Amino acid sequence: AHVLEALPARSEALEREQADLTAKLADPAFYKAAGARFAEVRARLETVEHEHAAAFARWEELEARKGEPDAGSQTRPRV
Repeated sequence: AHVLEALPARSEALEREQADLTAKLADPAFYKAAGARFAEVRARLETVEHEHAAAFARWEELEARKGEPDAGSQTRPRV
């Protein structure tokens, strides 16, 4: 249950970071000031996108299991 409760905040944090990174990559001033960091920022954006997708999928999985009769007797949820 704790994991399920923490996932929305984690998802929101990843969404904010994703938006910040996307804005940075879309800003022409970023290329002028820190063009060499483009690959680093792009790689982080890809990581954040994958982490967000995984967190959302995990949230959906836990939400679906919440209504199952024996959900509490199953193994501990993955984090």
